[in-house]
Amino acid sequence: MLKPDLKEQIILIGEASKFQEVSEFIQRKSPKSNILNFDKYQLYSEDFLNFEFQENNCSVIYIEEVYKSDFGKKATFLDNAIKAKADLFTIAFQQDLKTDFNFREFELQDLYKIEKVSPSKFPQKNKKLLITGGAGYIGSALVKYYSDSFSEIIIVDQSESALFFLKEEIGFLYPNANIRCFLADVTNRQRMTSIFEEFEPEIVIHAAAYKHVSLLENETEEAINNNIAGAYILFYLAETYKAEQCILLSTDKAVAPKSVMGKSKLWAERLCFWFSQIGEKTTFKTIRFGNVLGSTGSVLPVWQKQIEWKNAINLTDGDASRYFFTLQEVFKLTDFILESESSGQIFISKNEQGVSLNTLANLKLYNQSADILRTELKRGEKKQEQLIAKNEKEIQRHGNFLILENTEINDDFMEQLSVLLSDKISPEEKKAILENYKI
Repeated sequence: MLKPDLKEQIILIGEASKFQEVSEFIQRKSPKSNILNFDKYQLYSEDFLNFEFQENNCSVIYIEEVYKSDFGKKATFLDNAIKAKADLFTIAFQQDLKTDFNFREFELQDLYKIEKVSPSKFPQKNKKLLITGGAGYIGSALVKYYSDSFSEIIIVDQSESALFFLKEEIGFLYPNANIRCFLADVTNRQRMTSIFEEFEPEIVIHAAAYKHVSLLENETEEAINNNIAGAYILFYLAETYKAEQCILLSTDKAVAPKSVMGKSKLWAERLCFWFSQIGEKTTFKTIRFGNVLGSTGSVLPVWQKQIEWKNAINLTDGDASRYFFTLQEVFKLTDFILESESSGQIFISKNEQGVSLNTLANLKLYNQSADILRTELKRGEKKQEQLIAKNEKEIQRHGNFLILENTEINDDFMEQLSVLLSDKISPEEKKAILENYKI
């Protein structure tokens, strides 16, 4: 167990319920210390935003939280602490202090990683949930989270290995879950129809999508087929089989999109809105996230692999910024949208702060000696992401959540969609529609 040499200025952030215990413990060990606490309600205060660290004389202690959120605020604060040559430590969350606190050197994953997904108390026990992309990072987390909330969870994914291991994990760790796993492609209309016909799910969450920006720049047809045609099939079946709700998981890259991936997800968002206007039984909703921390193929797991390969990371434009969300924030927003009676709206978590890639790299490499290899932004990547488009209006706010009003759909939208999904036009023509049609 690490016994830290704490400096005179000590700052506690994280789990506020432990501030008093930790403060009393530190005061016994270091009676001359000046201890400051910042709880979650102070993260947006001027004192927190403009805090002045004592150069070379500060220790920041992050107490692991039960509910991890507000990554952007904490990341920026800790980056400033590193620049002031502060020492960073983490204390693992302990329900009861028996002998000593378990200090360790801070790692970036402390701000977002959870050891096991705790099942939700969401009251939908008599209903069936279908999740596409259910073996992916977010989809599988939602399966675990809702493992005790629905009478049956139907998992659809085209990755055989991911589906196999998820089934094994659920059976072992979440014995209350009643799951059915299907190796299926959402673009296979006949296969998806048979699944809907057999189960008639009340709730549908569409998480299946291709998401890697740079890779999809050269795979326009695949992006159209999976992200747009697949969404159309799911929405059509949800409406046909009278699901109560159909929820699209979208991305901030769909806002003023620059990439093939972002444009394909914007088409999916507009399709979701179109179905909300023509649907009679089903409510259609969109959740728009930024980057979910730790998700497969996202920057932090990629950097971890690069460190293992070459003890270095590739850093694109360090001033570029991204929005980051924890899995627990994903769960909370999904709970909120499931309880909402709205249809046709976009739901976002508003209070996230963008994090520069420089800040992210500094935190990832804290107390590590890996090199930083500077590179350019890849084709399709934006310097700054947005969660809200310029023409989208806020219609409701509930705590950290915003509900946005969708903009009107063009009269020729479905005509253009029909052309885009047609087998009779060339890949070049499809690419031209995706790039030039203003939706």
